[in-house]
Amino acid sequence: MCRLPSGRQVLLPVIPGILKHSTPEGLPALLRDPDVAHKYTLEALRMAAWPILRQFPRDWLRECLGAACLKHSREAALTFLLTP
Repeated sequence: MCRLPSGRQVLLPVIPGILKHSTPEGLPALLRDPDVAHKYTLEALRMAAWPILRQFPRDWLRECLGAACLKHSREAALTFLLTP
């Protein structure tokens, strides 16, 4: 669980490989830091397949989508998949 600067808490899935230089054992502790949680989510939006992204809170993914700097086609597809 990560507490964001806004006070909101986000529970992120622990998926090894999204952050390149972290160990699976150390990832849960890293994800408690709001900056790391944001970077982790951006990397997931850039590279992870939909079955992985479905494990993230959808509202959090929508919130981070604009900052991910995605190709137009990927951003359009994710926007469609994340629409309630």
